Amino acid sequence: MNNLSYLRLIWKTNRGFALFSMAFITLLQFLILYLITTFDTSSIINVIISQLPEKVKIFLNNSFFNTLTLDGAAAFGLNHPMVLALMSITAISIPVHHISREIESGAMELLLSHPFRRQTLILYLWVSGCLILLAIAMAALAGSVTAIYVFHHLTMNVFWKIVQISLNLWLLFVLIMSYTLLISTAGKAGNIAGNLSAVITFMFYLLFFLSEFLDSLKFTKPFIFFSYYEPQKIMFNKGHFLLDCVVLLSLILISLVMSLWLFKRRDIP
Repeated sequence: MNNLSYLRLIWKTNRGFALFSMAFITLLQFLILYLITTFDTSSIINVIISQLPEKVKIFLNNSFFNTLTLDGAAAFGLNHPMVLALMSITAISIPVHHISREIESGAMELLLSHPFRRQTLILYLWVSGCLILLAIAMAALAGSVTAIYVFHHLTMNVFWKIVQISLNLWLLFVLIMSYTLLISTAGKAGNIAGNLSAVITFMFYLLFFLSEFLDSLKFTKPFIFFSYYEPQKIMFNKGHFLLDCVVLLSLILISLVMSLWLFKRRDIP
């Protein structure tokens, strides 16, 4: 098998869910912006928020609810739990399927019997995963931009902010894919690697959520990688886009380098 054949294999294996994610996320952006422009969401949400505890109100003020604008809704759409869930599944499943499960099935031994260096295999898998996640992020970008154009007025300033948010989103899930790759190269069983990565992702997200309105957990925010994805803050000029990118890229490179080193030394049964 040559390098191009391996790239085609990765795409063929993952294209079904990737295409579904792209279509779903694009339609979700349209739905969110359609609802904002069609219904009087301001009155409804204000009534709901007025009944919530004070700390929950503070947390919601960091979301698009504090502005109730179309731009805020576009930022919220790119931070919707369904978007995060679909991209998490993709980011975790690619390394687990092509490393852990192929080692379990014996397919990895067959792959490495070809003139195919281990570092090349990891790099091609990582690049392929990055491109698949980029395609999904670009679908989210296209959905948001098109929906704003259809339902409102698209300005260059808003377009650039949506581009920044989409890039921020992509880097976040490249990081999740990269540390899943690290876990897969270090572990043995595919299910364990996938489950461990999913638990780590969920626990960090839960800790991020709790740290938003619990003062006792605010000190943890710099150590939570979800803190470096700031769609609402970027949209309203309160974010730290360059710092977020630098932090996420640094963690990505550390995970990738460690994956290359571990896989090179690993015994393949």
